[in-house]
Amino acid sequence: MKRISTLLAMALCVILFASCDKDPVNEWQRFWGYTKADLIGHYDANPDESLYETLPTAGVKVYPNASVEVIDLSENLVSVRLTIPGTVNIVFSGTVYSASDNSDFVLANGNDDIRMTVYKNNKGDVRFHGVQKRYFYDANHVLDHSNNYGFDVIKKAAQ
Repeated sequence: MKRISTLLAMALCVILFASCDKDPVNEWQRFWGYTKADLIGHYDANPDESLYETLPTAGVKVYPNASVEVIDLSENLVSVRLTIPGTVNIVFSGTVYSASDNSDFVLANGNDDIRMTVYKNNKGDVRFHGVQKRYFYDANHVLDHSNNYGFDVIKKAAQ
């Protein structure tokens, strides 16, 4: 009887330790083939602080207080406003190209562009992880440097 109790206790310990050592599940998946309707709306800064620990990418300063507004203009045209308080307030306009092999959204405006990877979770929330770049050129029109403003924002699905 003592041997059965010991084996049962050991088996229970193994099960408990195995269940505690699982990798965290990533709730966000790339959103392939998004449409303009999927993107329209207001995006607030991602509240998941752990995301910002692994950033920034070299040369990109990430701002955890960014917001994005995507407004429907007409047909497939949208207006995208990126706001980083005290740093950036810029508007881009352009076309949403929907394709089943595309999960990136890119718009340009003069010496600026905005590049975002689009994600979606099982709750229907949409997330942009991206960077806005401002390019600076020398007198010979050769790229001198760029300022890179990173952000991660989420639009909650309608409840």
